[in-house]
Order: sequence, then C-alpha cells, then structure tokens
Amino acid sequence: MSLLKVDQLLPEQLLNSLIFSVVVTDLTGRFLYVNPLFQHKFAHISTTLTNNHFADTVYAEDVKACNEAAKECIRHPEKPVAITVRKACEGDEFFWTHWEISAVKNELGYVVGIMSVGHDITTTETNNSKAVELSQSRAYLDEQAVESIQSNVVNITPTVHQEELSEEEVTRMALVAHNTTNAVVITDKEENIIWVNEGFNRIIGYKAEEAKGKNIFFYLNQSGVEEKINKRIRYSIENKLAFVEEVQVSNKNNKTIWLEIDCKPLFDESDRHIGFMSIENDITKRKNAEKEQQETLQRLSLATDSAQIGVWEVDLSDGTTFWDEKMYDLYGFAKDTPFLPYKIFKKAMHPDDKEMMKNILSRLSEGKKSIDSTVYRITMPNGKIRYIEAHAIVQKNAEGKPIRLIGTNRNITDDVAVQEKMKTQNKVLRDIAFIQSHEVRRPLANILGVIEVLNSSNSVHNKEIFDHLIESANELDMQIRSIVKKTNNLDGIFSNG
Repeated sequence: MSLLKVDQLLPEQLLNSLIFSVVVTDLTGRFLYVNPLFQHKFAHISTTLTNNHFADTVYAEDVKACNEAAKECIRHPEKPVAITVRKACEGDEFFWTHWEISAVKNELGYVVGIMSVGHDITTTETNNSKAVELSQSRAYLDEQAVESIQSNVVNITPTVHQEELSEEEVTRMALVAHNTTNAVVITDKEENIIWVNEGFNRIIGYKAEEAKGKNIFFYLNQSGVEEKINKRIRYSIENKLAFVEEVQVSNKNNKTIWLEIDCKPLFDESDRHIGFMSIENDITKRKNAEKEQQETLQRLSLATDSAQIGVWEVDLSDGTTFWDEKMYDLYGFAKDTPFLPYKIFKKAMHPDDKEMMKNILSRLSEGKKSIDSTVYRITMPNGKIRYIEAHAIVQKNAEGKPIRLIGTNRNITDDVAVQEKMKTQNKVLRDIAFIQSHEVRRPLANILGVIEVLNSSNSVHNKEIFDHLIESANELDMQIRSIVKKTNNLDGIFSNG
C-alpha cells in the first residue's frame, strides 16, 4: 500500500480544513487517513484512527452494507457508490450519515484503496430525501468549478505538480468542495478570490464570476460587522493565522444570516504562504435556536429561582448525576463540595423513605413509568429533617429505551409544618364542636325542659317574664347551632387541604 499517498489524492490542507468527513482505507478496510473532523467524532475509539478498521466506527448492523459498497467500487472503479449508514457512538447510540465512496487507483490503474466523503444527516434530515439528493449531485460536476481548479491548481497545491494530477483526481477534488452544503472560498496570496463553490452562491448570494478577484471577505464590509470582529479577522489575515469567527451579515439578497467562518492560510512545502481557504457555514438556524433556548432557560431560571426549585439529571448509561446549584443548597452542601450528588442523596435519605424511593427510581429507570412525583424526607447535615417534593420524567431513545431521568426538587418543609398546624387546629375545632354540641347543649336542654314543665303547670303568673325566658333559651339554642355549623364547615376545609 506504499503506492497510495494521501497527498496525491487531494491537497492535505484541503482535507484537513473540510467540515465534513473524509477517510481513505486500504483494501482490507483499515484507515490510511482520516481528516480532523472524523477523528474528533471517534476520539473515544482511539486518539489516532490510522490502522484501525472502518468497522470500528460503523453501527454493527450496517457493516455488511459498507462491505458491499466497497466491493462494488472495486468491481466498477469508474462508478462512485452512494450509501446511507449509521455511525456508532459510545454505548448503543448512533447517528445517520451519507457517504460517497470512490475507488482509488495507482499509476498503473489498479485499485489500491477506497476514499469516502461523508455528511452527518441526523439533524438536517428525517428521511432519505437528503441521501437521494446527495447521490444525484455526486453524479453532477460543475464544469466551471473543474476548469477553475485546473487553472489554479499550481497556486493552491504547489506540493503536487499540475501534470501529476490526472483529470480524475482534479474532478474528485472539485466534487469534494462542490458537494458540501457550506460555502468554500479559495484565494491567492494577495487575498483575492480565485474560486468559490456553489454553496457560496447559495449562502452569500454571489455567483462565481461576481466573486472572483474580490477580497476574501468583501461582503463583510457591506454588512456592518462589529468593528472588534473586523479587527480580529484583519489581524489574523495580515499575520497568516487560522481563525474561526461567528458573524451576522447581510447577503446579496439583503437577507440577514449568521455565518461561522473557518479560515486557514495555505502554505507550500517550503512554508511559503500561497493563499487562504475559508469554509463558511450558515448557522442561522442554530443561532436562532440558541437565542430561543437562552430565552427559555432565562424564563425557566426565573421560575425555578422564584419557586426555589432544584433541577437534577441522571444518565442511565453510566449513572452520572448532575445537580444544579439549588440542588446542593437544598441538601445543605456547597456546589464545590467534593462529594458526588448520588452519594449526598443516598446518605441524606431518611431511613423510613429509602425503600419507597428505591421502588420509584427503579420503575422509572426500567421504563415501567414515564413520570412520577412523591414527597420524601432527608436528614440535613445539621441533623434537621427536611421534606422534599420531587417530580421526575423519563427520556427515551428512538427504540423506546430509557436513557435519562430528569427531575426537580422543592423544599416543602414549611408547607408540611403549616399542614400539621392546620391538622392541630382542626382537632381543636372538633373538640370545641363536641363541647358545643354536647356539653353546652345538655344544660340548655335541661332549661328548656324546666320551661316546658312550668308552662304546662300554669305555675308562672308573670306571662311576660315567662315568654322572655322562652325566647332567650331559643335564641341561645340557635346561636349554638350556628357555631356548630360553622365549625363543621371549617373542619371540612382543613380536611380537604
């Protein structure tokens, strides 16, 4: 495989600058080259993927499809193959990617390896339409782009003589830049644009013929970009430094967009500066989402701060637990405590509530319940008992497997104390009601009985006094009944509360 050299396929500055994945494997499937983006995505496998097998990065069920695609490229090297597969993350997770696979031939025309260019389509597409579109675009080549690259290849790839680049290799280079959804700009050493891809026209609004010859960031001057950002960019350009900036600009169509500009200087093998390459990604949706998320977080933060609510999260794959600052405060610890949240929770749990909480968390973790709420007690570091009201929900993956618990805690100790006080008052009221309905009414009943006897015997000669006595007794009876009724009403209110 020594015949296969990556820098003979494409300029390595270009490969290392792209914000989509590029990999080259030998015929056994082992990596000969991976660009920084791909290496970053799979750093959990190895700090350097060279000599690792491609299957290490592919979801197990899709390895067979990748092998079939590679075989097809080897059988028909003149025809690239498009494939959409899942890439493996840590654990059982994966993300969707679309790849354009091409055979790599040596100078004798023999296939000696496979080159693949991949896009992460997980967050941008929910069906296969994107894969179909990319597959179709792979078969299409902008003749103007090829012509432009061919005419400038000496300027941008001085490490490879122009006559050493075959038409197929130049075509492949154009395809890599052409198929990316981002804007790609290449300049000469004077910072003047010599080539842009279709993405530049789509995002910035200027066609290739309009952009050629202009300064690399001519459109920034028309957009009122912050002076401090312009100064940083100018400093990097003048000192031939790589930089990444996020700027808000107006494109040719006066549409306001956010751009992530990833610009790198290009040098030849003698370390002479020969130009710049800028890859510009439209991040408007992301910035809008970040703004919306920030506003939502601010509202949530205001709500949780006002209600004194702590937020927690548990990753079920490894048990990692996250607490916000309020959670630590609820349990009587400082946020910078060396103790882990789970240890604090376990130690603080009241002995009488441990079994209940174990069952609740078990049902949530196993997916038997998707939401739950309860009240439990904890013992604070100072020995005092605190009542906690907890709510939790389960987050699941695409297969319905629980992957995360998210919940809130609130200190309701004062509420419980108020409820206990109400219960005590309720008992007192019941006792009063009993006294009123039994102890007070008994002598009243005796008085009413005596009045009835006197009235029947006609022994009372002062009728006016007698009538007044009857009226007072009846009035007292009505007042007692009214007190009893009101007490019973209060009893009901406190019982329901």
